[in-house]
Amino acid sequence: MITESEIIEIGKIGKPHGINGEINVYLNEDVDFERLDKIVLEIEGIYVPFFIDNVRTKRIDTVIMHIEGIDNEQRASELTHHIVYALKSDNAVIEYESDEESDGLYAADLTGYTILSETGTLIGRVIDVDLSTENALFVVERPDMTNIYIPIADEMIDGIDSEAQHLIMTLPEGLLDL
Repeated sequence: MITESEIIEIGKIGKPHGINGEINVYLNEDVDFERLDKIVLEIEGIYVPFFIDNVRTKRIDTVIMHIEGIDNEQRASELTHHIVYALKSDNAVIEYESDEESDGLYAADLTGYTILSETGTLIGRVIDVDLSTENALFVVERPDMTNIYIPIADEMIDGIDSEAQHLIMTLPEGLLDL
């Protein structure tokens, strides 16, 4: 019998994907699915393993999963809203080592920062981070109150001044004209 101490939460099941029993799984952890052959769901107070037939990436934080024995939309919909767990012993959750030189910032931490070009020109203020596409985007409010999207890419970020809340970026020519 699987106990609570043996599992780790990795996400939540969303709506079925199609009519063949596939499900959307929204991840709150980075998971190495090469190491994971089963997920665990709590069914009527008991942790039950479900074996994975197939997994494919949908977005940066979402996968489409097919589970053995779930072969139609009706059965898949019965799993909607269930928390998804992995066995800790599978070592499928990717742990990132902290780097003491890193400032530990995530893209969402940069909300409210002012973006400046490499020449010091004001580009706008980060008002949100859009994770709905495979490439994360800053949602930036321009000085004229219009919004633009700027890809979040390390090679475009020249510097981050946490104290002044400035983000210095070199943007490809024409990006601001889109």
